[in-house]
Amino acid sequence: MQRIVDGIAYEGKYVDDAYDVRVWECNGHREISAQRVIEWHEIGPAPDWESILGEKDPEREEADAAERKEAARKRNASRAKTTCRRFIKSMGFNELLTLTYRENQTDEALCKKHARAFFRRMSQLIPGFGYCAGYEPQQRGAWHVHAAVYKLPEFVKVRFPAKVEGGFIERKVPAKHVGTMVWRAIVGKDNGLCFVGGKKAGRGLTSSLAKMAAYVSKYILKHAELFPEGKQRYTHSKGDQPLPKSVATRFTGVSLLELIPRCFWLEDGEVIVTHHIGRWRDSYYLCTELIGQEAPC
Repeated sequence: MQRIVDGIAYEGKYVDDAYDVRVWECNGHREISAQRVIEWHEIGPAPDWESILGEKDPEREEADAAERKEAARKRNASRAKTTCRRFIKSMGFNELLTLTYRENQTDEALCKKHARAFFRRMSQLIPGFGYCAGYEPQQRGAWHVHAAVYKLPEFVKVRFPAKVEGGFIERKVPAKHVGTMVWRAIVGKDNGLCFVGGKKAGRGLTSSLAKMAAYVSKYILKHAELFPEGKQRYTHSKGDQPLPKSVATRFTGVSLLELIPRCFWLEDGEVIVTHHIGRWRDSYYLCTELIGQEAPC
């Protein structure tokens, strides 16, 4: 594999029996990944195709630019997915909301505008309300929103206009109905729903915060091609503190088969969310979470 940095070409080669292991921990969650080590060596100035060919090759330049742009888009989407997933875990969001439209609303920018208004109004109604949301187009083309939030209270106090002009009356409304009330006030009467606990695929996810985090964040990468550079792939409320960073350790002189037992780390009270060997059998990933307890980051 090769890459060009500031006009200099570099060649990357895998190091035999060498792996970088990264461990990320927060709030009773742990993610461990092992990747083969790549060493990059300078091989000299990058080829000057204009001199070699005697003239510029617009098609080649366009293809190279498109390839670099696509690679950058995938890297950025992957980083966004990881950040989203870890933000949900660090904040301890344990409820899933899904916002949908009844009409075939295919405007992505409008969906994000509606979602921002929804989260702002929910924050006004519910003290301490927080969220992390991803966006997804349905098969018919209409956008909808998956959001991880703190578990909603049983009831929410809502002010309604009273018969007396300028007056208001306050009533307790079941929280499971408040989301739909707020969403419809934004998108139009009977034009949408807010499913608490998700819809279909979202059911049962709240029993595992890690699974819910993966569910919400996967749409960031799944539909990355719909979000060009500079476009918002997901949104979230302000966190209380910066996300913890992963800790990296390099292991040498070991095969992946020998490395996996060293990476397989499970404390009392923890359960495995997922673990797998990479498609090309050159990497490993383990995700665990602590059940029934909370551990500070």
